[in-house]
Amino acid sequence: MQVKPMIEQGKLVIQKTKKGKYTGTVQFGNKSMPLPSFYELEDEAYNGAACEVEREKGQIQKVMVAGRELPRRDQKPGGGNVTVRDGRGRSYGSRVGNGSSHALNGAGRGGPTTDDHEVYLPRDTWQYRPDRIENFGLQLNKVAIFKKKKDDKREGSFTFYQGGKSGRGLLIDADFSSIDFTAINKRRHNVLQGLGLLVKRFSLIPRWRFVVGLGQESVYETALTLHPVYGFPYIPGSAIKGLVRNTIINEVFSGDEQLALKDEGFRLLFGWVNYKNRDGIPGNHQGLIRFFDAYPAVAPRVAADIINPHYAPYYQDNSGQKPPGDYYKPVPVFFLTVEKTEMIFYLGIKPERNETIATGELSGQDYLTTAADWLCRALCEYGIGAKTAIGYGYFNYL
Repeated sequence: MQVKPMIEQGKLVIQKTKKGKYTGTVQFGNKSMPLPSFYELEDEAYNGAACEVEREKGQIQKVMVAGRELPRRDQKPGGGNVTVRDGRGRSYGSRVGNGSSHALNGAGRGGPTTDDHEVYLPRDTWQYRPDRIENFGLQLNKVAIFKKKKDDKREGSFTFYQGGKSGRGLLIDADFSSIDFTAINKRRHNVLQGLGLLVKRFSLIPRWRFVVGLGQESVYETALTLHPVYGFPYIPGSAIKGLVRNTIINEVFSGDEQLALKDEGFRLLFGWVNYKNRDGIPGNHQGLIRFFDAYPAVAPRVAADIINPHYAPYYQDNSGQKPPGDYYKPVPVFFLTVEKTEMIFYLGIKPERNETIATGELSGQDYLTTAADWLCRALCEYGIGAKTAIGYGYFNYL
């Protein structure tokens, strides 16, 4: 009977000897074990790093940091490493294998790795250890990976995707396990109640996937809206408000925004800009309903997806001479999505303003209930974010 290897969590301790070499131990709580001699340590880069240790019959067989095994002495140079270069393209840092540049070992677990990826950072930024960044937003947007072309090392593009059998193939590890989403959402709920608002909370889950912020400015040509502090995907309140407002305009006012603005209930729900009152005086007014950002209830699942346009020369041709032929070479464009992740939505209003809508097309219910009903309908029937025409962004009740 084959014995399965035991996986344990540990911490690396790297020290420099008097002879200038580096030795390592793995700490497991109160006990420690020496790092096997087949691992090559060139500096103290891994000192203090959390690791996964595979042991068999008590002996260490493999040590993993951020999903990547430590470099072995018999490992060929460039085996899946990401080179760090300064603003002028010069490599720096300690040696890896027989190479002369430092490697980021925080690449994702989803696909194969190659030696043609580089990260360009200012020299003084390296002291902050980009190889240990856990924040997905920082990894994606501030430590972007550059993939060189095989035929021209000076050309290439920024990428977060490498392919792989799993279908995910992210070069960047979208791991949010260190974030306590239960605590974050509980704190948000308490804060909203502390504002003195009457609040409605609902949970919905995407039927498939959603992507918000696809068209934002990015070195990848595609983007995903990420929290500016925590780095996880979320849906901004402005996007939610825009969706609900547009849904009501289409469903109730036949797509006529000017007609909707004449409805007092609609105006009070969403507010208005430069709208003339009964006396003909233009003015601005804040809407009664507060639309808050939607956060994940649990660690979100980020998955790569693909746009594969077949007719790029046809779309790029301004002369009208090139037909949309099926013989053009497809040019895949990868983008990030969120799948199978419960999202928590909040709406709020001052209690004294939550009156029943008395007149207009939206009359019959109070403002908060009206907004909540239309929000759920909009998410389920219209979808939010990009590519709703092909199935993205639609939600179901939980």
